[in-house]
Amino acid sequence: MRRSFLLLLATLPLPACTVVPFAPQGAAQRIAGLTVAADQAAGRMVDHLGQRERSEIDQAASLRYAAGGAPNTNLPRPATPVAGAVLDPGMDLMVLETRRLAALAAGAAPTEGQDGALAFSRVQDALAGLRAAPARWPSDAVRRRGLEGFRVLSEPAPQGMDAAGLAAARQGAVEDATTLMQALVGFDARSGLRGVLAQRHEAWQAAQRGVLASGRTLSPAERMALWNRVQAALAADGPDLPAAELVRLFAALPPAHAAAGAGDAAGAASFEAALARFQGVLAQAR
Repeated sequence: MRRSFLLLLATLPLPACTVVPFAPQGAAQRIAGLTVAADQAAGRMVDHLGQRERSEIDQAASLRYAAGGAPNTNLPRPATPVAGAVLDPGMDLMVLETRRLAALAAGAAPTEGQDGALAFSRVQDALAGLRAAPARWPSDAVRRRGLEGFRVLSEPAPQGMDAAGLAAARQGAVEDATTLMQALVGFDARSGLRGVLAQRHEAWQAAQRGVLASGRTLSPAERMALWNRVQAALAADGPDLPAAELVRLFAALPPAHAAAGAGDAAGAASFEAALARFQGVLAQAR
């Protein structure tokens, strides 16, 4: 019975067994997926920087006490969560925008809910909260332009607009919003979050050296062991490299947005390469 059935299948005409070809993914759809991955990777990097900042604050206080200083219960508030509270909904808005472009490029109407409005509200609140952690945060002008950019990205796509038109109309908004995120992290090692992390790291290094100086009463073997431990700690990479890579990743967002609107496969490949570089740094971050 089974053998006869298989023979019958083999005699069916080929058109009955034709497989529908798989439609290749367009540049806009590819960039939308990459932006989701970039959002997730950036979040993990912010978490890493936050854990490192908290650790260096706590260790510096403990080391100063071990070196004979008074206990300090008034520790500085970590700045990474404050900056991250802006970056998280900011990247959510970037993801929403690339999803709109992907839908329009495929000939579909974007599905819009309240996600954009909610994310924009979070950006507004988080920007107001920057005062909780003193730093060289972005200027008022950069904040105003960036906030307006995020407001534009929170809105649904206008009726009747295609992917190319939407990308062109909102390219300036993407650039202003991206500049704000970059300035939050810091365009140089002394501004934004990078400046705060540099101060934390320098205080931690000074505390390490203070412990070394306090070991005069130790035996030669104990002093050598302490010396080796302190030098190994001081030789570790600082937090600036991974933070600088976050700024570099954000810089890839505006050209990726333009490429999504234009259906530019080369632009999608360039964004993919930028993300791969960042993910490589993230994998090695300590």
